[in-house]
Amino acid sequence: MLILNTLSDLSNLCTNELSVQYGDSALSFLKDLFTNTKNGLYNYYNSTNSTEIFYDVLQYIIIPLLLLIVSIFIYLLITKRYRYQKRSLLRIELDITSDNFLTELIFSNFSKAEIDSKIEEYKKTAIFKKKWFKKIILNKIISIKQNINEVDPNFLLKIYKSFGFDRYSKKLILSRNWKNKLVGLNHYQILGYKIKTGYIRPYLNKPKNKYLNSNALIAMIVLSDEHFELIANYKRKISKADELKILNIIYSKKANLPKNISTWLYSENSAIVTLAIKLMVRYRKALTLDEIKQLMNYDSIKVKNETLLAIRLLFIFEANDYLIEYYETIENIETKISCLKTFAVIGDDSSKKFLTKFLEQDHIDVKFQLIKTINKLDCHYFETYKTNNGTEVSIVEKILLHVNNPYIN
Repeated sequence: MLILNTLSDLSNLCTNELSVQYGDSALSFLKDLFTNTKNGLYNYYNSTNSTEIFYDVLQYIIIPLLLLIVSIFIYLLITKRYRYQKRSLLRIELDITSDNFLTELIFSNFSKAEIDSKIEEYKKTAIFKKKWFKKIILNKIISIKQNINEVDPNFLLKIYKSFGFDRYSKKLILSRNWKNKLVGLNHYQILGYKIKTGYIRPYLNKPKNKYLNSNALIAMIVLSDEHFELIANYKRKISKADELKILNIIYSKKANLPKNISTWLYSENSAIVTLAIKLMVRYRKALTLDEIKQLMNYDSIKVKNETLLAIRLLFIFEANDYLIEYYETIENIETKISCLKTFAVIGDDSSKKFLTKFLEQDHIDVKFQLIKTINKLDCHYFETYKTNNGTEVSIVEKILLHVNNPYIN
């Protein structure tokens, strides 16, 4: 009955509209059509049981509709696959032609005027107006800079600017999206666009985005000649990965150690202090005893452990007496183990006598390093070692087996 009522409402609506626009003839025709349809459906419902109606609906409506949907879906899949293959072939072709064009530009002896002319002509092609294709060309230029050392970086930078990619990179850096900013910073850094450091400097300390801060710092170290001053004034934390990048950049530049490196040790930024210690080790500049005392009282476990490592690597024997005094104040297990390793390098008889007082301490990792250190300072000490604690003797013997033969499990 719902269908019949709907047909009646639709008939009234259509006849009212058509009577205004097309006159009585159209009105009469539509009335007859809806009346006949309504009567036919009414007679059909009255003369047919519900099971037959269900099968008719299934046969003439639902199944054809499902077939139509499946056919459309298959058509769309085939169309999508065809378009994908077509785009793939186009990209391969464009990849080859762009490689050939860039190779010709870079490795042929063209004058600057000829290069500018060829690039301008290339920029007029229809495909170059597509943003995605411009990105392909830009990425190829960056890839050449990263992977081919024989190419003159200044010449590659000229090609980069001739294409207008410098404006694109600037637009990325000045955008509101921080991820776009990182992409732009990366362009300047890799291509060595030094004159544009003014766009990078504001991101060193002001933004609260740690990724933007660290990438700006690395970019500035690469592009600027005042990299040491930049590090000294940096106020943010530096991750382990960024620390390694910074050290690698400085080493590759073969820069001289700054004369004021000692002032870095008093920085409130523990990352700067750690970098200073690493640089002093790299350039073989020894820490003074006063500097060691200051660093061992710094409020950072990482700084303390880095200082102990520096003492070992630089063989600062003058620190032995101070570390004997300092050892009993250490609470951190990692720092205590590092200090024991340092005694093994710079220690003497006074260190050995001092450390033997702690042989019966409980922490097994500290105990292992303690026995290893004493054995390093005096390989005959444990031959005459005695104690009333039988368990202690057994533990010491087992540790000595490991110390003397690291392959024992």
